Amino acid sequence: MLLETFHGTDLRRVFDDARRALGDDVLIIRSAVHKEAGITRVEVIAARQQDLQVLKQRLEPTLPSLPSAQGGRGRSGPLIIALVGPTGAGKTTVAAKLALHRNVFGGRKIGIITLDTYRVGALEQMQQYAEVMNLPLEVAYDAKEVPAAMKRIDDRDVVIVDTPGRSPRSHDANAQWQSLLRSIAPDEVHLVIPATMRPDAVPSLVQALAPCRPTHALITKIDELHDERAIADVAARVDLPIRWIADGQVVPDDLHPSRNRILGALGLVTAAAGTRAA
Repeated sequence: MLLETFHGTDLRRVFDDARRALGDDVLIIRSAVHKEAGITRVEVIAARQQDLQVLKQRLEPTLPSLPSAQGGRGRSGPLIIALVGPTGAGKTTVAAKLALHRNVFGGRKIGIITLDTYRVGALEQMQQYAEVMNLPLEVAYDAKEVPAAMKRIDDRDVVIVDTPGRSPRSHDANAQWQSLLRSIAPDEVHLVIPATMRPDAVPSLVQALAPCRPTHALITKIDELHDERAIADVAARVDLPIRWIADGQVVPDDLHPSRNRILGALGLVTAAAGTRAA
């Protein structure tokens, strides 16, 4: 866990407990002192400096190689970014945000492919987004349809791939859409994780979706947290670069760069600085 919490009745002794547990490079994130039934209660939240440095590095991932205004990016075909994650993580809404946000791929031609043909209403939702956004949408039901679908949107600069939520009960369904995803060969695979997920459950999710070969993580539903410090613990457990976070349902505005928002939750920068998408 990135953040450790220490309690006691004497502030200096609690600081010493944190230093003994985390080492001399411990960084105190937050401390609070209050009286309860006449007794002083101290709470200190701390982290190792080296752990925070690793987190900071993963919050500054290199931006993907995008087509220039004149076209081309060093290889033929569009940049392909896939979104994977559990059911209810908000992948379809994130796909729409990435497609429309002016500070993400602004000015470039976007296409969408959906593999989410299992969930009731999923295809209709994506079709509505594509119609409103005036973007081409392709649907792939099996591997034989992938080459033709990719060819029809080969003129796009960026293609965003939406996928079904992982089903813990249906190994065959998971294997089928994951095979489709591999045939598309995305340049980046972003593991979409709701911030409300228990941090200790994140590693098992990463392992379950390892066949998708995630390259990044994208944290959603931050607006549903009571305490945004939980974002940092989720980010630390996923152990992947994080470029973006999402904090609401508004398309496309509720999409932001990860760094200032996550570090702001730790009190290391002001969260207000991270209001623009990268």
